[in-house]
Amino acid sequence: MKKKRSSLIQKQYKYEKDSKSYLIEIGIDDYTDIYDQWDPVPFRKRFINEEFNEFILTSAEDIPRKNNIVIALYLPESKRDSNREAAVKSAYENFYLYAAAREKRNWINLRGKTIFYFTFSLLLLAFGYFYLSETEHIVFNVIREGIFIGGWVFLWESITNVFITRRELKGMINLYKRIYQSEIRFIYIEEK
Repeated sequence: MKKKRSSLIQKQYKYEKDSKSYLIEIGIDDYTDIYDQWDPVPFRKRFINEEFNEFILTSAEDIPRKNNIVIALYLPESKRDSNREAAVKSAYENFYLYAAAREKRNWINLRGKTIFYFTFSLLLLAFGYFYLSETEHIVFNVIREGIFIGGWVFLWESITNVFITRRELKGMINLYKRIYQSEIRFIYIEEK
């Protein structure tokens, strides 16, 4: 199965044996095609275009972690400009470094939420079990059941955070770091 998956990936992406890298190839007409057109800041700090980002993310997810990634940007030879190359590299690095930091912050916030949810669930369950006994009044029974349901919901949310959400966030952090560390290569082609 691994060999079959590997050959499918090699058909989809160029593979460089000497560097053990897969190339994510993107053809653009100008350097500005990479940037978000609505972002007013200078190019070095400008956000990356959402379609470009989505393509990079999905491609990087396809490529096995043991292999390196090279982002190959194909441009017309007439557009060659080393200053704009540097600006693209800087914007690329800033964007993915920021994205990794944002996910890391979400991961840290998740720990706090998880602790809160778990503690609150234990308080609700303990309160419902020890302090509210079953009575003949339907209103008190509904309140008691509501407290139990709330306790179980918060407990489930904390379990989901620990076993699912936390893993997904960690995977995104690693993916952004991997993309950030990948080489950017500019390849210029002659116009016909």
